[in-house]
Amino acid sequence: MSRIKDIEMARYLAGEMTMKEEIAFLSESEKSQEQLSELKNMEKNWKYFDQNPSRKDWNSGEAWDRLHHRLESEGLLEERASRPDRSRFAPLLRIAATIALVLAIGLPALYFGVIRNNTEAAMEYHLAETGVSTVNLPDGSRVYLNEGAEISYSKAFTNQRAVKLRGEAFFEVMSDPQNPFTVSSGTMLVTVLGTSFNVKQLDQSSDVEVYVKTGKVRVSLEASDQFIQLEPEEFGIVENSTLSSRVQKDPNYISWKTKDFKFVNSALLEVIHELEESYHVDIIAEDLDLSDMRITTSYSGQSIDAILETIGTAFELSVSHKENSYFLTK
Repeated sequence: MSRIKDIEMARYLAGEMTMKEEIAFLSESEKSQEQLSELKNMEKNWKYFDQNPSRKDWNSGEAWDRLHHRLESEGLLEERASRPDRSRFAPLLRIAATIALVLAIGLPALYFGVIRNNTEAAMEYHLAETGVSTVNLPDGSRVYLNEGAEISYSKAFTNQRAVKLRGEAFFEVMSDPQNPFTVSSGTMLVTVLGTSFNVKQLDQSSDVEVYVKTGKVRVSLEASDQFIQLEPEEFGIVENSTLSSRVQKDPNYISWKTKDFKFVNSALLEVIHELEESYHVDIIAEDLDLSDMRITTSYSGQSIDAILETIGTAFELSVSHKENSYFLTK
């Protein structure tokens, strides 16, 4: 890696980066096949290290001398000195000590033996394995995770309200003008003070959608100067690393969270698909031709059983179910 990359890696390992910087660093690392391959090989290298205990008996003094010699030879020291003033340069020493550890025991050993364990212990993770899951954040904000979605955030959340999202989630954010709330998903960064909005990471991890229900949000790209501001009922999307916005016209866009539906002369096949997505069930209509069937109706907070019963009555269909599968028959 380049000298700049070395320094960034050292800051990351030393814990000197903010969460936003960490997200940007990891995102940038994914763009380099060489750097990504190095990260992926860490665990394999660590397994070898772990099976050779003698490698763990490293000398920190010798490592410091090696570091000092390397910095001096590369012209990073302005003058020769045996030791810097620790009281004046404590933050820099923490970074330098991290580099010394890397030189002494190797990056894989340090990462998997020390850094990763400390990082994971300082993070909170929530995954919606089945159905919709509700997460109450330390600042009083609330997150509704759609099935399969996952969020992570620092345990020191109240000092830095930053969340990383994979999948889809609806956020109700408590107002705190002095401490903005940020959501990172794919290459998109959403910044708010207090509002409610939906973030959806699409199948392509770099493509993300944002829908604002109340308040205002600022949407930007982490590796770009592009940004847009969205107001209620507006919709922002990242496609092919480009930001755009439009008015959201789909009345059922967040029905997975609200369980409120509005269908106007809608094809029954589209209605069934919407219900499957919102209730996380399979609706099977074997041997039935539904292509010409259309419906105008609305539902508010009803169960999937109640909704399918009304549909069955309207189209003279029988409804049965087993576990998470529903069957429509004549």
